Amino acid sequence: MGLEVGWYLRFAKADRIEALVSLKGAPQVRHEAHIFPDWDFEITEFEDHARAVMTRREPLWNKEQP
Repeated sequence: MGLEVGWYLRFAKADRIEALVSLKGAPQVRHEAHIFPDWDFEITEFEDHARAVMTRREPLWNKEQP
């Protein structure tokens, strides 16, 4: 899952991405935070899965024009 998350972050056209991952895959997603420092990672673990929310630090969209 970590590699797939990397592709989503690299080519994302969104400012926020949510993913449900297995508990075994959560450390791989956490590792992506070191590779993509321009994204904030919030991972919440539940009984049988984890919810990863990745948000761009500098949004690409919905910026007010100067």
